[in-house]
Amino acid sequence: MKDFLLNNTNKNERFAYISLVVATVLYGTTLTAMKVCLNFYSEVEMITLRMIISSLLFLPFFFTVYKDLKVDKIDFKFILLMTICEPCLYFLFETHALRFTTSGQAGVVSSMEPILIIIFAKFILKEHLPKIAYIGVLLGIIGSVVLSLGSDVNELAPNPILGNSLEMCAEILTVTSIITTKYLMDKYPPFFLAGSQVLLGAVFFIVLNIVRHGSFIPVINESLPILIYLGVLTVVSYALYNYGICTLSASKASPFLYMLPISSICFGCFFLGESFNLTQFFACALIFVGIYISQMKDKRKFVKLRNFLREKNIIKK
Repeated sequence: MKDFLLNNTNKNERFAYISLVVATVLYGTTLTAMKVCLNFYSEVEMITLRMIISSLLFLPFFFTVYKDLKVDKIDFKFILLMTICEPCLYFLFETHALRFTTSGQAGVVSSMEPILIIIFAKFILKEHLPKIAYIGVLLGIIGSVVLSLGSDVNELAPNPILGNSLEMCAEILTVTSIITTKYLMDKYPPFFLAGSQVLLGAVFFIVLNIVRHGSFIPVINESLPILIYLGVLTVVSYALYNYGICTLSASKASPFLYMLPISSICFGCFFLGESFNLTQFFACALIFVGIYISQMKDKRKFVKLRNFLREKNIIKK
């Protein structure tokens, strides 16, 4: 990380790297905070309050900095698509996932975005992929299955298979949103796009909360400090992450997702007492190796990795 920050990169790239580090680490903590809030609210109520708090922080910028910014009709449709994918559907899937799995496991599944992007590129965009990428995708998929099947069923994770599957659906929606965001970032500032997502998302969840619970705003209770924390971090993480993926290439930005599961696992174990057994550790290793291999563009790097594993007697010669 130090090399990235101090070597021959310009000022914008340095800040982009820092932005991605801060965004992924902070977002890992929000999974733990969401798990706590679910003890006080339904999924829709919690997301509604989170989005309202976040939108209040974004709103002043739309009346000042962005008041003269005009959006093309076609671009507005893309912004709507981006918002429907994330935060609308994404938060619904992710919040329901946390009812059934731990925040740590949800963080590990979230780190599979680079693999999902590769699958998307192959089957949707019809891009040619090196054979190495397929090995990485396979390892990532096996790791995610082992993670779910090897998880202990307890009060914090009553149905890990269902929870992790819902989280995977959420990540598919995130990938769709990221690709849409990359298209729009050539025309609009990252902070504006992040704010648009949050403001439109807040409107969606307020309407949904009225339909589901018959109230405009859910009743505030003792979990307010955690909700404020979630609301503020939504603004910070969205803005920083959008800036990072806008400034850097996808290949440079995606490895920073490794930090998300580390953050979510540490906070989940420390604050919630979530368990993390040896099988889950092995599954995480498979996923991380899969992500690393899937990002390789040079076969020589794969050969070097294979030789290293053989020297350490991790794989047979």
